[in-house]
Amino acid sequence: MQRLAACLAIAASLLLAGCFGSQQPMFPLSSAVPALGPGERFETFERVDGQDKPAGQVTVRPRGDGAYDFISPNGASNPVSFHPIAGGLYVAQIKLEGDSGYLYTLLSITGDEALIVPAECEKQDQAKMTALGVDIRGRLECRIDKVADPAAFFASLTKSEPVSKMVRVK
Repeated sequence: MQRLAACLAIAASLLLAGCFGSQQPMFPLSSAVPALGPGERFETFERVDGQDKPAGQVTVRPRGDGAYDFISPNGASNPVSFHPIAGGLYVAQIKLEGDSGYLYTLLSITGDEALIVPAECEKQDQAKMTALGVDIRGRLECRIDKVADPAAFFASLTKSEPVSKMVRVK
């Protein structure tokens, strides 16, 4: 459930199947970039039957360490850092509560809009993933703690069409 909550912190009420996770951060905060600028409030949308349906708002606040706090309307907060990878995408590294580890998702960010680009665990070449050090735990969870080059790993994943987006509220 905590993994689902972290995915929701990125895309309000979006259920992202096949999350990638790790126990330790795979990207140092020193490589984080201010991909969402000064933060502020974002309206989230879920793509349903080809249409963007409002899914709620999230407040995004920059932190002093290079990450952002993503704050849900009920006050729950998750630190999220953004790391650029090949192909113009960003990996969002989401810190889960306590010692539950980290979750990862891909985004395409342009101006005031961030598209969540799914790369589901179950849709990848499973033999290739195992060879790269991924621990596949059922169809919905892939642990990447042993992946040697996480930026190259995420850039190489098979991606699907965006399933949700965040738009800065002006």
